[in-house]
Amino acid sequence: MKKIYRTLLICMLLGLFSAAFTAMAGNRDRSGQSGAQHLLIDPWARSAGWASCGVAEIRGLESVYSNIAGLAFTKKTELAFSRTQYFTGSNGGININAAAIAQGLTATNKETGRKIDLGTIAISMYAMGFGDIGATTVAEPDGTAAIFSPKLNYIGIHYAKSFNDYIHGGISFKIVNESITDVRANGMAIDVGVQYLAGAYENFKIGVSLKNFGLPMTYRGDGISVKATKEGTDYISTVEERSAPYELPTQLIVGLSYDFLIFSELYQSMDKRDRKDEGLTRNDAIHRITLAGSFIANAYSRDNFAIGLEYGFMKYFQLRAGYYFENISKKQIEGKDRIFINDESIFVGPSAGLTVGIPLSKKGSQQLFLDYAYKFTHLWQGNHIIGLKLAL
Repeated sequence: MKKIYRTLLICMLLGLFSAAFTAMAGNRDRSGQSGAQHLLIDPWARSAGWASCGVAEIRGLESVYSNIAGLAFTKKTELAFSRTQYFTGSNGGININAAAIAQGLTATNKETGRKIDLGTIAISMYAMGFGDIGATTVAEPDGTAAIFSPKLNYIGIHYAKSFNDYIHGGISFKIVNESITDVRANGMAIDVGVQYLAGAYENFKIGVSLKNFGLPMTYRGDGISVKATKEGTDYISTVEERSAPYELPTQLIVGLSYDFLIFSELYQSMDKRDRKDEGLTRNDAIHRITLAGSFIANAYSRDNFAIGLEYGFMKYFQLRAGYYFENISKKQIEGKDRIFINDESIFVGPSAGLTVGIPLSKKGSQQLFLDYAYKFTHLWQGNHIIGLKLAL
């Protein structure tokens, strides 16, 4: 019965994967018709380091961006903070701060005394700032003494649960805000995600995530108001101009990942069935190499692909790299055809990162993680992302 259930689930996920190519096929002609683009920027070094391709692989607090289903693997308490220097060489003062806290929920069965998993809840915060910008007007194009600071923010409330050892799901509600001094827009976005684990050591994974689904947003405020004289009178009144609504940047992401595991000498002499009977998983491996890939179907821009590779030494060190693919074009230069990849994107494609885990207890159940990632860009010397995570 379990095999039939797993087969049906895999067919359903593959069906969603096929639907991504048709129902939500990317269209470059629709670019610019959606707003709240900061919802598409990954603020976490652990996932951004391999091009955010780990929709099937991501686990823990960082999953609040990639695939909320991965939050279900947090059984206790996690706290994390991340800071991104966006386009470092632009000297624009663009920075992103992200913070989150997650807590696993349990209850005790009074009759058996066994703990019952009630899922995991989390709260996250994202703030993107552009520094202080000098204000200009039609009358004073060289600038006034005033300054303004655009802000792009959202606050997320997240919940995820493991339905069994193989199926994990979650949902997020994000309150989105874009604002300057006298104009702002507010909205709500919803994320849902599923992860399915299979294989002898739960090392084959499928992930599906629908992100940024919600109603259109509209700008409001005194900044889009004008003073006008009513026709036929001398009466001057303030009239608010209506702003055109814009859609949220909805995405459907489908991903796969596979772990190549090397266990300690104690288990290497066992065959696969004996290891499985011992209950070994990827967490028991000494060395792990994970290959991951994802397809991103964008509702308001062209579709993308991402691939990544991660090496892990127990729980103490991970090294990762990824490549983000957006477009390929052929151009003639000096009479010769040349192929260009991602030439219409600010991002070159590659990214890389690492994680160092510092144990805080003898058993290693409590750890402090230091994360770093770098994303290459065509201009402005790339993005630097640093993160700090405490797992209790």
